[in-house]
Amino acid sequence: MLTRLAFAAAALALVPAAALAGHSELEVRPADTFLLGGEQKAEMIVSGRNTGQTTVTVLAATDGSSPEILIATVAPGASFKHAYAPGQIAMIRNASTRETARLSVDFTGSPSSLSMAYLLPQND
Repeated sequence: MLTRLAFAAAALALVPAAALAGHSELEVRPADTFLLGGEQKAEMIVSGRNTGQTTVTVLAATDGSSPEILIATVAPGASFKHAYAPGQIAMIRNASTRETARLSVDFTGSPSSLSMAYLLPQND
């Protein structure tokens, strides 16, 4: 058993930093958008499953002035996966104005080196 653990630890040490992964059980309040990344130097793969009761949209943006790109509309129980280019921002938007969205999300890259934030809805 100890030999298997030592081998597994050695194998993980050989994995490139870009392959490190993070996981989050995410909640996005009504009409909010969760932002992930934007300054990463390598491709970031984000995949997830909608575990809540409301639809979410998954988008990509290069910066605050570029148009958002629709990646997927994810119904409750459905999944998504997308490879984001270096510097691209992953955006997960709650389509509901009343219910909190819930997702199980996995992503490549070190969680400590990826920025995470919420973009609150604008009140006109």
